[in-house]
Amino acid sequence: MTVKNRILTAAAVTLVLSSGASPARAGKPTRKVFEPGLLWGVPASPEPAPVERDPWLPTGPALPSPIARPPAEAEPPACSDRVPVCVHRAAGVSDAAALTALAALETAYVRLVVALRLPAPLPDRGLGGTDALDLYLSARSAPLATGHDAPALIGFDAAPAFCALGDDTLIERDATLCVAEAITWRLAPATTPFLRRAYAAHLWRAVGAPTSRDADALDLLQASPERGIAGGASNDLAEGAALFADYLEAHGDGAPGRLTTALVAAAATQTPPRAFEWDDDPDLFDVLRHNFDGDTRRMADMLGDFAVTRAFIGDRGDGSLLPELDFAGPFARVRFDWRVPLSSLPRNLASVRPISPTGSIYLWVDIDRASADRTFAFHAEWEPPVTFKWILLKVGKGGEELARYDVTFEDHATVAERRISELEGAAGILIVGTNLGGVDLLHPFDPDVAPYEPHACSVYLVML
Repeated sequence: MTVKNRILTAAAVTLVLSSGASPARAGKPTRKVFEPGLLWGVPASPEPAPVERDPWLPTGPALPSPIARPPAEAEPPACSDRVPVCVHRAAGVSDAAALTALAALETAYVRLVVALRLPAPLPDRGLGGTDALDLYLSARSAPLATGHDAPALIGFDAAPAFCALGDDTLIERDATLCVAEAITWRLAPATTPFLRRAYAAHLWRAVGAPTSRDADALDLLQASPERGIAGGASNDLAEGAALFADYLEAHGDGAPGRLTTALVAAAATQTPPRAFEWDDDPDLFDVLRHNFDGDTRRMADMLGDFAVTRAFIGDRGDGSLLPELDFAGPFARVRFDWRVPLSSLPRNLASVRPISPTGSIYLWVDIDRASADRTFAFHAEWEPPVTFKWILLKVGKGGEELARYDVTFEDHATVAERRISELEGAAGILIVGTNLGGVDLLHPFDPDVAPYEPHACSVYLVML
């Protein structure tokens, strides 16, 4: 099996997203066309040579549906007369709760599919009584879960989806997550459950009003920056990791959700018959790397810039970086591993917790005194075989970025150094390091290969 690095051209993305054409019917491309990438206008190059995959490593999530479609109730579902969505209620669910859920599901479908013109979920061939997207409501307390029916057997992978939800007070939010995840099951069902939920939470923030659950999800992510923003199985960080999708979308030039949806569509795959796992090559990170022409330095610069962005959102931001997250206020503050005064240097600081792939470490040096004839020096070391991207920032008294000092990224390096002079006028120095993961150039970070191995690092700071 080989890695298939494909990315949709701008024209193809527009066609898929505006027409709702199914990737399952698109068939396998007969020729390869390489055009400018989706992000930042980076030109793409011819497809690299195939890379042999280790047969013992997972290829993607398990192929069977994570949940089973609930059995049909004697009562027929309540269905919208405007869009193809239906709600099934189990015993104990009131008429009012079912109708409220139907209205929320209908609104979510209109916002994402009609207004934003994202691809519609696949019809389920009548498995829920109709071809509509089905939401199954139960009286017990249970979070939203999505599953899929039998996938399409030709062309790119695609599967019809359904949703299950217990008693819920944020039905509008969960209904939007349901439709968004159903779109992912259509475009790229091999997407990891973690990234699927992160994408869905991103679309909710694009079309809905933020809730306490959104603030809590962002707070949890920012309180654990070392855990990363990508994963295989869904966990408590998945909805907060929508922050990465927000960051990518901010570099697009289309309607909300279109760039991130195009990236998901570009990760369409073809799973072999009788496989036990989805074939998730290319995954989302393969698409991003291909968009940067396979240049590891550009990929590192992007992840480093995202890590810096995380430090300037909420009440630490000035409204220029992801202003839509200002609602979170102090909940959006990223946690610093260390806060030390400049007068205490030299210091040798070790990471409080090991850092997972795509995770970051933040250190703050408070400039309590500075001398014009002295220079701040930074030296970092970390465990192989992973690489780290480091960025230093001089921050003003109002929390604004005064200057950025990029530490040149080098493949296979385990050491990084940088010096900063002229500290007058700055309130502090922010040091940001990001674990890029992977084993070597041929085996970069893969969200399907879990559990991830975190790595420690140490930083030596001194005034020269």
